[in-house]
Amino acid sequence: MDIILARTFLTVLATKSFVTAAETLFVSQSAISLRIQKLEEIVGKTLLLRSKNGVETTIHGEQFEEYARAFIQLWDEALYQTSLPDGLDGTLSLACQDSLWPELSANWVLRMETQMNTTTIKFRIVDSNRLTNRLVRGTIDIAVVYAPEIRPGIKFEHILDDQLVLVSGNKHQRGNWEANYLYCDWGPEFAVAHSRWFPDLKPPQLNLTIGTSLPRFLIESQKSAYMPYRIADDYVARGELHFVSDVPRFPFPAYAIWTENKSSEKTEMALSHLRVVAKEAPWIEID
Repeated sequence: MDIILARTFLTVLATKSFVTAAETLFVSQSAISLRIQKLEEIVGKTLLLRSKNGVETTIHGEQFEEYARAFIQLWDEALYQTSLPDGLDGTLSLACQDSLWPELSANWVLRMETQMNTTTIKFRIVDSNRLTNRLVRGTIDIAVVYAPEIRPGIKFEHILDDQLVLVSGNKHQRGNWEANYLYCDWGPEFAVAHSRWFPDLKPPQLNLTIGTSLPRFLIESQKSAYMPYRIADDYVARGELHFVSDVPRFPFPAYAIWTENKSSEKTEMALSHLRVVAKEAPWIEID
């Protein structure tokens, strides 16, 4: 696939307009139309539809979008790798779920900055639903996640133990948490355990997947929800959130994942630094 066609497609998606895309890419509107037409001929499907509200993607366009982004990321990575300045001998692309950034991944990156000073490190926080796909497509070397999606060719290693604990934004309602409870999606294992422990709990009105944005939402809404202890503990220490007693806590281990074809000396070095940082992470102690 032509890199220009992929960039044009993504620019149209971002601007929702052929006219604005043409202005952004400094070409004519007819050139944009021809590029999209050529791309659709190559793919064999209609990817974009024009309407009064602008440009909309078809189902095929939605499916194609992620592949186009991965294609451009790989292209940019190839250009980057071949133009590294003297003194640098390679790069690592790393990622984690947002919930794992504060206590684990941030320290991991800081350690590698000093211990692997000839390696360029690219780090991003990525939605857990997209981490595995990016790993498989080669745009990420190592990811740290709570609930790894096991696929052929993917290797994983247990890194850290956490717990899902119930907290409330209202210290006076900790004994009546069901009235203001919201369900936060922490993966299929949590869903199964949650249904077993609370079979009579009515489905909550709110069902969220918002990661590290959850504490602030609970504080402002005065509601209760389960979240990783390593996120909740600082808020509890400041008196902004409050542990709910006499309820179960659920195991929530974290894993490093990478693909077999990405295994290399740099990958192994990065994993060794991650293991050290994980061992140095504070123990979980809940009264």
